[in-house]
Amino acid sequence: MIRCIQNFGLACLTAIAMPAFSQVAELPEAASFSEGERWEWRRVDSRTKVEISKPWRQVVTEAGEIKFQFASGETMSLSTVFVYLYPTSKKPWREWPLQVGAEWEFEADWTRADGVSGNTRQDVEVIAYEEVSVPAGTFMAFKIEHKGWYRNSRGGSGKQLDTYWYVPALKADVKRIRNDGYNHWEQELVSYTRPN
Repeated sequence: MIRCIQNFGLACLTAIAMPAFSQVAELPEAASFSEGERWEWRRVDSRTKVEISKPWRQVVTEAGEIKFQFASGETMSLSTVFVYLYPTSKKPWREWPLQVGAEWEFEADWTRADGVSGNTRQDVEVIAYEEVSVPAGTFMAFKIEHKGWYRNSRGGSGKQLDTYWYVPALKADVKRIRNDGYNHWEQELVSYTRPN
């Protein structure tokens, strides 16, 4: 069964309704991106419902290489965005291909914009292939749970749970929930545009 799950102008993304065990998502290839392709999210504090930020990324070409540019002005390679998350990752943030039941470990050292540095270690599992609704539409997504710990240079540490919903058709996480005891927020895709 094929059905429309989101309409972008004249193009309609489709999903084939199949059992979850047959769903597999490969690492997106550079050739599948178009310069100017753009994703915009809205991040909201889960407790107060106050908007925290409006992150976005868009595809740019630097020295002939496809990269992502972010709201901060920073650019990153496809492998950093889709595999490592941080250039200093010790273990991958995401292993490909994605399929329900896949498991791996993630570990990274990081430094925030305010100068605070730290380390995150998490056990990761793809727990479902399910329908998810966000402001940008309704999609079939892989639900990925990261469970573990963080510690930072200010003496902070604790449990950290991150849950992502990755949509292969959009090559993006359309939803993310963070709970680390201090931060409680939810991020959802509000728009996706692809140049004609």
